Amino acid sequence: MSTQLKVLSAFIAVVATCFVSPAFAQSSRSEAIDQARIEFVLLRDTIENNDSDDVAELEAHLRALRDAARGRFAAIDRELGAVEPRLAALGSPPGENDPRESADLAAERAEISAELARLNGQKTRVNANIIEANDLLARLSAGRIEILYKKLADRGASPLMPVVWRPATASAAEISTKIGVYFSAWGVSRRVSGGLEKSLLFVSLALLAAVVIFGPVNRWVMRTFTAAIARHEASPARRVLVAGLKMLARAIPGLIGGVIVMETLRAQGILTEDGEAPARALWFGLIIYLLVSGFLSGLFAPANPAWRIAPVNAEHARTISLLINAIVLIIGAKVLIISILSVANAAPELIRLVLAFGAIAVSALLFLLCRTRLWRVADSLGLATSESSASSPVLGRRPIEKPQRWRIVRRVGRALAVAMVIVALAGYIELANFAASRLYFLSIIAAFAWFVRAILTELAEYLWRRHEDEIDFSSDDAKQQISYLRFWNGFVVNILLVIVTAPAVLVLAGFPPATVRDGLGQAFFGFTIGGVDGIHVPSLANIFFAIIVFVAIMVLTRIMQRSFRAGPFAHSSIDPGVQNSLITLVGYAGLLIALFAGISLIGFDLSNLALIAGALSVGIGFGLQSIVNNFVSGLILLFERPIKVGDWIVTASGEGTVKRISVRSTEIETFDRSSIIVPNSELISSTVTNWTHRNKIGRIIVRIGVAYGSDVEKVQEVLLRCANEHPLVVRYPEPFISWQDFGASSLDFDLRAYLSDISSGLTVRTELRFAIYKAFAEEGVEIPFPQSDVHVKSWPASGGPQTTKT
Repeated sequence: MSTQLKVLSAFIAVVATCFVSPAFAQSSRSEAIDQARIEFVLLRDTIENNDSDDVAELEAHLRALRDAARGRFAAIDRELGAVEPRLAALGSPPGENDPRESADLAAERAEISAELARLNGQKTRVNANIIEANDLLARLSAGRIEILYKKLADRGASPLMPVVWRPATASAAEISTKIGVYFSAWGVSRRVSGGLEKSLLFVSLALLAAVVIFGPVNRWVMRTFTAAIARHEASPARRVLVAGLKMLARAIPGLIGGVIVMETLRAQGILTEDGEAPARALWFGLIIYLLVSGFLSGLFAPANPAWRIAPVNAEHARTISLLINAIVLIIGAKVLIISILSVANAAPELIRLVLAFGAIAVSALLFLLCRTRLWRVADSLGLATSESSASSPVLGRRPIEKPQRWRIVRRVGRALAVAMVIVALAGYIELANFAASRLYFLSIIAAFAWFVRAILTELAEYLWRRHEDEIDFSSDDAKQQISYLRFWNGFVVNILLVIVTAPAVLVLAGFPPATVRDGLGQAFFGFTIGGVDGIHVPSLANIFFAIIVFVAIMVLTRIMQRSFRAGPFAHSSIDPGVQNSLITLVGYAGLLIALFAGISLIGFDLSNLALIAGALSVGIGFGLQSIVNNFVSGLILLFERPIKVGDWIVTASGEGTVKRISVRSTEIETFDRSSIIVPNSELISSTVTNWTHRNKIGRIIVRIGVAYGSDVEKVQEVLLRCANEHPLVVRYPEPFISWQDFGASSLDFDLRAYLSDISSGLTVRTELRFAIYKAFAEEGVEIPFPQSDVHVKSWPASGGPQTTKT
């Protein structure tokens, strides 16, 4: 700790001793809370006046204070958890008109209440300290970001100016001398100890082992996995898998070989404290190069067009791979050289010169990489055509086409390359280096995100292909479901990748890693807006867990509904409409349970729902009345069951079969196969004719007219015989004939019969008419038709009918 912070701590101790009141000094923890509060006040003054010489140490001190406050907060929570049940065990205090409780009980209640008040007061003060610490840390982070961007805006001498080259050249010669002295000193020390040859032998063996490991491991992976996969047809999933295996086959040997070499150099004394940073930079640069080269080998596959992921030809693929690898090597070399120069205390001009020419070299390669010619898709891509690489019926993979949006990316890349060169030559070297390095690391993050997204997408497609034989993908419903699947699969994967890569992007933008870590902690564990008494924002972890629980309960509800439908209900005599009502009620119950469970897990107090319901009642009274009316009506329909799914009903809106009863409305399918959506309130408040309410028995009427002079007894006999011979006409109540009227042209009869299933009424009426017509023809009963006799009383003067042509 610096002298300034030591003096500050001593001053705080004196102030806490002199001015902390006895009321707040009941315990050492209370004193520590008050002392921390005073210290936060003084630290705020220090930050606002910019009086600190060491910002990093000040930030570490703030974090230590915040961690201590969090520990006190957890301890107070534990104590509250032990005290609150004691007060609850005493029961509610007596009311105004109730008998007084005993003196001992009242004293115990007062003691526990005082303890609770003291703990809650300490908890509030500790929470205030935590909020204060977070605010001060945020101020420090904002100040550091502001300093960073101000530094980027500082202009120095152009790297082409002699004023830069002269001290840079002198410093380079000095650095080379220091490097020679470094290794010479090691050689002399080893020669004196008599182990130089042995050390050189061990280092040589370590380097040889690293090279040997790289070759066999790479060949083993390629022969065992990649070659085995390559024998199959090149599907999208297999291309991505081969690309990942190639990347790992190059990176893993480099990682193992680097560990062997690094540990050997440490054991032989070559890597001292000064040499650790350059060696680590060299090792990390090598691993990144191996990862990128392996990724490019799988992405472009110059030697095997059938396994190429990117739609470019072989010549352009080699050029693109060469340019990208060159950028990786230049960035790695720049980091290594800067690490050496920093350890050797090189002149600032030499460091700026290295940064400038590193940024210029990366910009030149970026400009070449963004040429349109390299990324132009030819008419023939050289990609093997096979059924597996064609459009998939599962997720509807689209064929390769020219990505028009990449034109804008290439133009922006060329513009950035030119701008970085101009900025570097103008003297804004830090800005040019910042842009070049951030663009490099952002590209690596984007490539990683793309690779992970491709793996997850292809995994989802593979899982759906396993059920390809079970699903009819030619139907419109299946295609729509597949479209929904593709969208939500991509949406979820993209959200997860944004969450994973966002911290790295924020660090690249200049945010301190500790600040990003704090932000993630607040996001995952919640934070408060507006101070101690402000609004507590639920954490992402709680929200995510609540969503998982909600989805899990809904899935279990759907499983229960399917189990009831396929199990007990399928093997019982319960009416199908009643079954549907019960299954719907199970769904509503599961939804309510899932909703309340999710709300409670997010952190909302369910006891406050009464207040929320009271507030919502005003809105319901004005704007949501009809919706609530339909919802309640839907519940009445499910409980009272005046209508059920499958019933044949007649309403003012139409006639048909009930297909579905939902929360707001009921769907009726007419006999023309059209759907009528009827609000539930209409079915409750208006008259509804239900043909199949209690059973399916119903009466039909067939009207028949016979000629005057027919034998009515025979007519009655024929009609009853036709009715009794029909298999769907029930014997009780038995059919009967009603003589309706003496019509103008016929004697009018009604055949009235009851059917076991009224839904077949139209078919039965038609079949009875066929049978009646045939029986009347056999019995000689005439079915008349309307006739009119026209009597002409006079003719025109010409003596006969006149014909007029028009």
